[in-house]
Amino acid sequence: MSPFIYTLAQRLNQRLGVLLLVVVGLLLATPHDTNNSNESLDQENSPLQEGLIYARVSSSDQVKDEADGSRNVGSLDTQISEGKEIFKDHGIELSHPPIKDKAQTGTDFDRDGIQKIFRLAQRDDVGYLFVQSVDRIGRSAAETLYFIYILQSECNVTLITPGGERDIGSIHGLMHTTLLSLMGDVQNELRTTKAKKSRVRGFIERKKWNCYSPVVPVGYNQDGDGWLKLDDTELTAVESLFDKFIESKSYTETAHEINNKYEDILDGHRVKTLLQNPVYIGKPQLPEEWVNNLPYDNVLDEPGLKIIDENTFQQAQKIVEEKNQRHSTDEDTYGVSDFIEEFDLFSVIAGSPPVTLVHDCGETMVKTGKEDLKDVKVHVYWCSKCRTHRKWPKEAEYDMMELLHKIRQGDWELFDDWDTFDE
Repeated sequence: MSPFIYTLAQRLNQRLGVLLLVVVGLLLATPHDTNNSNESLDQENSPLQEGLIYARVSSSDQVKDEADGSRNVGSLDTQISEGKEIFKDHGIELSHPPIKDKAQTGTDFDRDGIQKIFRLAQRDDVGYLFVQSVDRIGRSAAETLYFIYILQSECNVTLITPGGERDIGSIHGLMHTTLLSLMGDVQNELRTTKAKKSRVRGFIERKKWNCYSPVVPVGYNQDGDGWLKLDDTELTAVESLFDKFIESKSYTETAHEINNKYEDILDGHRVKTLLQNPVYIGKPQLPEEWVNNLPYDNVLDEPGLKIIDENTFQQAQKIVEEKNQRHSTDEDTYGVSDFIEEFDLFSVIAGSPPVTLVHDCGETMVKTGKEDLKDVKVHVYWCSKCRTHRKWPKEAEYDMMELLHKIRQGDWELFDDWDTFDE
């Protein structure tokens, strides 16, 4: 078996494990009718006869094709037309104009369109959501399945595709939707792996700088083949950048002096990013995770690109690290950003709805003190309108964040904490 096929098999096995955990959680959380007695679209007791249409394309080329008047199976126009036809056939009226996400990846839910769908789904007049396929909602299987579950269980919104209802209130519907979500997840992984492998090969073998970044660092230009070459007019500016930072230990002061002395040469470049770029010591490199499971070293030895000596570069790195530690705010107390860093944005928001720190009444809450939570301190917040306090997060919210994070990471130790599902 080739290394690529073996790695793919490992990832598929991990995703099956992750989805097994999600499905078991949903089975325990949702009452099911094994006789599948849920009402169909044509029955009188079906949900409200108004719905939403959601369409997404991840490729900017698909958007351009539509602008040129061409259409393809997965285009926004095609997805919307198909949804309108299905709604017409079943007497469902559009409650809002179709919602679109153009050139948006489905790997996360940080999309204007899908977030608008969720807000509208909470209204009483929405009973259906049409998507051309489950992977239009998202290509991360666990998150997509959880999103569909929330739509149906909390918002009473039924998902519809050209193949019919995706009712996860039934065993059959839950398993079918799970498989569709898994397919989208695996397809996305295949595309991502292929694209990343192509970029790695372009950077390492063909010496194409744009395969790593479209931004050329200060001190360099690109040659005719797309690789870096020294820009003699900017070499002194780079040397001054490092010297000034080591002297002042200030990003702002360094940027101010370098821009004044060299006519705004930074032009949007962040001083910290430049200081940490190993290309300046002749060792351009890719992020280490890019070359995982690939037969490449992420570091190239390019002495011809060297501008800064190793000692100067390491001095700058030491100061950067010291500043990172010194400027971390409120080090003994966990805030929203700390929990997001420990878990991830989806797990924090899904695990604790008050993460926006707005009270139920709509009033913004303010910090008033600290309390212990497990082995860290967290803030206590005060609502001046309702005159109430609340700790964020509460222990149950913390446990939910941890659970969701483990599900997304495929953490098999979750089997040891099965009681979490019983809360």
